[in-house]
Amino acid sequence: MAGFIGIRRFLERAWSAGEDIVIHRANPASGGTETRMAVSSFLHVTGDRPEGRALREALHEMNSLDEQSESETPVEAKSRNRSPWSKPGDGTV
Repeated sequence: MAGFIGIRRFLERAWSAGEDIVIHRANPASGGTETRMAVSSFLHVTGDRPEGRALREALHEMNSLDEQSESETPVEAKSRNRSPWSKPGDGTV
């Protein structure tokens, strides 16, 4: 997500922390500092402003992708091929 004054925001999946993080990177003219904030805190601060709406949309898209990948049929494990040097019936793999 990019702001109208060059502010850039990124969403980081923080699986181990249990909550995703919004990374806010100011433009170089403002010092280019980077801050990190939990998604819930960011949404609390931004409310229904454009950056809050953009984050909600991005989260919705990410969740849709997560659900889609979870619902895919798991790949079956392939049977291991016998070694070309094994004798039929000796169980060598």
